[in-house]
Amino acid sequence: MQVLIDMTHITIDKLYVSLSVYVFRLLDAMNSDERKMIKLLILPEIEDYIKEKYSDCKYTFFNAPRKALPKNRIKRIIIQTKEFKKAIDQSNCDIVLITSDLHPYTIIKTKIPKIVVIHDLKAIKKGFGTMKDKIFRIFYFFFYLFQIKHANAIVAISKYTKQDIKKYFSFAKLNPTYVIYNSVDITESATKPKCFPENIKYILYVNTLQKYKNIITLIQAYRQIKEQFNLKLVIVGKKTRYWETTILKYISKNHLESSIIQLQNITNEELRYIYENTDLFVTPSLREGFGYTPIEAAIYKCPVICSTSESLPDVTMNRLIYYSPANDVSALKDKITQTLLNPPTKQELADNSTVFRNTYSREQQKIAFFKLFSSLSKKTEL
Repeated sequence: MQVLIDMTHITIDKLYVSLSVYVFRLLDAMNSDERKMIKLLILPEIEDYIKEKYSDCKYTFFNAPRKALPKNRIKRIIIQTKEFKKAIDQSNCDIVLITSDLHPYTIIKTKIPKIVVIHDLKAIKKGFGTMKDKIFRIFYFFFYLFQIKHANAIVAISKYTKQDIKKYFSFAKLNPTYVIYNSVDITESATKPKCFPENIKYILYVNTLQKYKNIITLIQAYRQIKEQFNLKLVIVGKKTRYWETTILKYISKNHLESSIIQLQNITNEELRYIYENTDLFVTPSLREGFGYTPIEAAIYKCPVICSTSESLPDVTMNRLIYYSPANDVSALKDKITQTLLNPPTKQELADNSTVFRNTYSREQQKIAFFKLFSSLSKKTEL
């Protein structure tokens, strides 16, 4: 059995984004014999990186990198689709795994069985605010429809995502959908970030700084309790337009500049240090197909307050501290106050850490995928 893993979404400047990390964690979990069963479909620009990191994997090229194609989107998609199908059909593989659910050219029907990973359906769940929003949502509705209709097996990264697939495409006859949870990586050592204050008490947020992650509710709740508990708010996430245009204005208007520390581009070792030394971790997200950061926080034995949005109760197994609705400032303020006054015991935090470490290990994810590869391969042989 030979499995082709699509990595055409990974460019040299996107080696550390979530969809790239998803693939690398799966490959990192494999031993040398297992990697010999794998062929990677890559862009030429990451060849050196792949040769160095995964020398025991075969690879082939996707010869339609976006930057070398026409600017016209339709022409570009047509060329990419033809090259993508050609690369798969000529790969001499038995199965292809599509790990990114964002690229239109991947919807093409292939000669060999195709497994598609669906991370979430947020692209078709946005409102109809403008005509552009409406067109965007309709486009992605049909994109996902053809993506899953042409798949011999569908992998959802959470039970919530699986339910969404059934909800939005109940009219379509679909092949089986399997839930294979993401793996969560554990860093073995911790390093204090440079310029991080000594001996401070703080509440921690780690996530992207987009509107749907709902950082504003946390900051508003924090504003109401900061004097009572004398805590800083540490926010880890890359600055975005939303952060610059909306959140910073709120921080300035309410004179919170000296109370909030915003960090970005830190190492995994530095992140572990920040997790391990916080008094409380909070995730107020409105949308999550999976939800890495509350699980990471729990693994590092942080007390965690979590919204009940989308996949979060599922992937966190109802083992954390919850509040709802996610954008209710008063509910979050009350939950923060209760938790700081009556934190979980060390034993409760240790138990959560053990459960999440075992459930979301790379090994568990790898085993689930190889069972699926084997099952699909046997069906093909019959």
